[in-house]
Amino acid sequence: MWRTLPSPWQGPVLALAAGLAYVFTYRLNELIDPWALYAQGINLVFLPAGIKHLAILLAGPWGALGCAIALVGLATEFWSGWPVEHIALYSAISTGATWVGIRLSMRVLGIAPDLSNLQFLHLPLMDLLTTALHGFTTNAFFIGSGMKSDNFVGNALAMMFGDFVGSFIVLASLWLALVLLRRQRALQTDRD
Repeated sequence: MWRTLPSPWQGPVLALAAGLAYVFTYRLNELIDPWALYAQGINLVFLPAGIKHLAILLAGPWGALGCAIALVGLATEFWSGWPVEHIALYSAISTGATWVGIRLSMRVLGIAPDLSNLQFLHLPLMDLLTTALHGFTTNAFFIGSGMKSDNFVGNALAMMFGDFVGSFIVLASLWLALVLLRRQRALQTDRD
């Protein structure tokens, strides 16, 4: 769909779509906060992590940009009182760690840049590497900037767990939707 847009608009439209999807899933995720919130900024089921993963996987830098901008806006709510430059740096580190995790896991797993050889088993493996890098990097920033003062390993592991579960739910749902769509097309072709 976005490829039908004039070339200069494709990237910004992808960034906007990624940002809106990130905000939407964040708001949706707030509904489960009463039982899934571990600590401020750490949720044991974090669906926006899956949106960020998917946006970067499919839209590259434009997906990352959209998610980073959305995260800046949202982080001003849950880190109220912190300077905007800290929040922007947090968003850049969070998005950058996910970007590096995805690129590294694609290289390690031998996944083609066009995702043509992506298999279902790759998703949890990519997710594991990406969420580990994200959880530890982001929590190191929290400690270093004074946003948090203790329990580095516990917070990093909790964030990793929540991001892994959220990413896996989003990525597995997308995979399932694609499988069902392929089956439906195959059935339609057989009927015709």
